[in-house]
Formats: sequence, structure tokens, C-alpha cells
Amino acid sequence: MAFRLVLITPPEAATPRELELATSLFKRGLCTLHLRKPSCDREQVAQYLAALPPDARRRTVLHQHHDLAKQSSIGGIHYREAERPPGVIKAPPGLSVSTSFHTLPDLGVCRGEVDYCFLSPIYASISKPGYGEAAFPDPGELAGGLAGSRYPVLALGGVTRDKFGELAELGFAGAALLGAVWAAEDPLAAWEAAVAEAARLG
Repeated sequence: MAFRLVLITPPEAATPRELELATSLFKRGLCTLHLRKPSCDREQVAQYLAALPPDARRRTVLHQHHDLAKQSSIGGIHYREAERPPGVIKAPPGLSVSTSFHTLPDLGVCRGEVDYCFLSPIYASISKPGYGEAAFPDPGELAGGLAGSRYPVLALGGVTRDKFGELAELGFAGAALLGAVWAAEDPLAAWEAAVAEAARLG
């Protein structure tokens, strides 16, 4: 199975430069963009979506303001851990569903129609210095938890392309990138290098 990559937007309000980069990234092979703007209101998120080409919106996953998904022809929705529906998760018609976890026990009890999930933090955060170190210090325990997951698990938190091989060996189905791309001197080149490394893993 191919090592999957998704990209998460910076949490701050979007700048024209970010929107320009996002559009360019879609043209360079970005399959899934997670639109995560916790401080933005519904109108700001709607404006971001409107700035994307239609085919890019279909590859975008919303973290907030899920009601925009249908009217904007969005690809999917993401549930933060604190907002995940209780019990069995039901996917809205025509939308993918992803969610977040921060512990292995919680990962093991999730039920429902989930396409993939994030587990974090795996490494020290690039975008949040000092956050996420040694969250899962036991590789054997981590690998066991991943093997027991019903869903593909993507690593989040401090992930850079040089870690892809290690993550694949542990059992991660892919990775969610943020700072490794957006904080790079050349985000487009950073993304293309990440895609090439993921492809090398098969």
C-alpha cells in the first residue's frame, strides 16, 4: 500500500500567499488538503474555499464549519477528538470522514465509518516548538497499537520526509505534514521532495 500524504493548513488566518501556494500544491500532486483554521469564522472559511478551484475543493477536508461541505462540494470532514460524535460514527453521504487521536487506547475503541485517522504527536512539533516530544516513547507499544487499529493511521506532529521510512516500518499508513512544508524556505519544493520520498517507499 502506498505511503499516503496529506497536508494541513497553518492554523492562522489565510494570507494571499497561502492561497496561492495551496492552489499550486494541488497542481503538483496534493491529493488531500486539511483546512484547519480554528480561529476563523464561518465566512472566512467559506472565502478560503471559494478561492480554490472546484477540483481542489473536492480534495479538501474541513476541520471546522462542517455545514459548508455540501454547499461547497467539499471532499470530506474531520472530527477533532473533542468533537467526535459519541458511539458509532456515521459518514455523511458523499463525504470522507477522518478524526484525531492522541492515545493508543482511544485509537483502539473508535467505531464507525472512518476513512483514516491521525495519531499525534509523534515527534517534536515543527510549528509548535517544545510540543510533542516523546509522546510515544515505546516503539513496540506504538507498533502494536497501530497493528490493532481498524483504520489507516497517519502520523502527525513533527513529521519530515526523512522519517517516512521509520513511520512505515512502525505501521503508519502515511503522514500528515504541516510545518515541514509551510515553514520551508520553498514550500513547493518541500512538498515535491516529500511526494518523491513517499513514492520511493512504494
